[in-house]
Amino acid sequence: MTSLTAVSGSNAAAKHEPNRYGVLSAAFVVMFFVASIALFSVFLNPLSEQHGWTPAEVSLSYSIFQTVMAVTGIFSGRISDKFGPRTVMLVGGFVFGLGWFLTGIADSLPMLYICHGLIAAVGNGLVYNPALTTAQRWFPDIRGKASGILLAAAAIGPATLAPVANALSSAFGVSNALKILGVTFWVTITLGSLFVHPAPADYRPKGWEPPVADKPTGIAAATGDDGSFDFKAMLASPRFYVLLAVYAMAASSGTMLVGAVSSISQEHVGAVGTMTAAAFGAMAVSISTISNFLGRLTFGALYDKFGAFKCLSLMLVVTALAMIAMSFAYNAVFFVICVIVLGFAFGALLVIYPPLTGETFGTKHLGVNYGIMFLGYALGAWIGPRLATGLHSEAYGYRIAFYAAAGVTVLGLVIVLFLAARVKKAGTMMPPRK
Repeated sequence: MTSLTAVSGSNAAAKHEPNRYGVLSAAFVVMFFVASIALFSVFLNPLSEQHGWTPAEVSLSYSIFQTVMAVTGIFSGRISDKFGPRTVMLVGGFVFGLGWFLTGIADSLPMLYICHGLIAAVGNGLVYNPALTTAQRWFPDIRGKASGILLAAAAIGPATLAPVANALSSAFGVSNALKILGVTFWVTITLGSLFVHPAPADYRPKGWEPPVADKPTGIAAATGDDGSFDFKAMLASPRFYVLLAVYAMAASSGTMLVGAVSSISQEHVGAVGTMTAAAFGAMAVSISTISNFLGRLTFGALYDKFGAFKCLSLMLVVTALAMIAMSFAYNAVFFVICVIVLGFAFGALLVIYPPLTGETFGTKHLGVNYGIMFLGYALGAWIGPRLATGLHSEAYGYRIAFYAAAGVTVLGLVIVLFLAARVKKAGTMMPPRK
């Protein structure tokens, strides 16, 4: 019976292996549209002007969105691990599109927070985590590249859609633009989700064996266990909290940029030639997301070659330097250069953390584990925008906020270097079990 089961599993793996690129392609389409949170920057000022809200009040919806999305991702990961990703993603696509549509009719701040910050975020969390972790399980041989390709879609999507969203807002008004986008998101995510299939249990591509550092050791190896941590074991490990803290610190600068790049550009640079300040702001969003896209592709390849900690350290160094440079970037060209560098570096973060979580705690429970780990990004989404709005002043603009973000980033770098030394000494990515 055991032999028959092993042969059956091997045949199943062989049967499904050619389709893993089809799954990646379908997930790419889904991520292209579900990562549209970056578009919210385009609507920040129009929503403020239309309803008389302050930018800080509107940007709060972005922070709520990221938090609700992260919490939802924990449950969607667990449901997806148990029942498969497709059903979860189909439901999520509908809820996500509905949230954006209802945001178009929101006429009060509580309604904005409910429609965008809650409903759209729940839909996003139901889609994002299953799409990402399903693709990760199909590509254990090239974790970094698969993560980079898929998350590149999450960058190029907003880059493509930002000018579209701005044009829709100018032509039909901000409310109708949000409604049109809501319907578009629902249709496209639904179509992509239909072609996402879960990988077989313990899937390995033909001819590939996991590296020695990824194999279980000690008791796990002796008992035949795959060494994966479930969420309880992960939460009992101090390393989880270290990685969570670094995630939050590294995400602070990036979410500050994503959440307010349009308004920052309008204050720092304003109108450029015949281009209005609003149009330049929309262009800055596109530039940021395009460079983010390139950063994700680049660091996806670098991850497989140099590993998580070297890539993360490089990302943090570049981010801290670019944040300091951004503090006095009042020239259009220099401002764009800073946006490019920051976007490129920030692209690394979301590429690094899914495979890093898998390497550290195993891939068997990755759906739930990365959903919990993603709370670090959500925490950064509270820190970054709050730094931007809370430390902004008429006298210094965003300068103090940029310095604060750079300081948080440097602290994250110190922790990463310390953790890398510990891992090197232990000789394995996986922490000891408690």
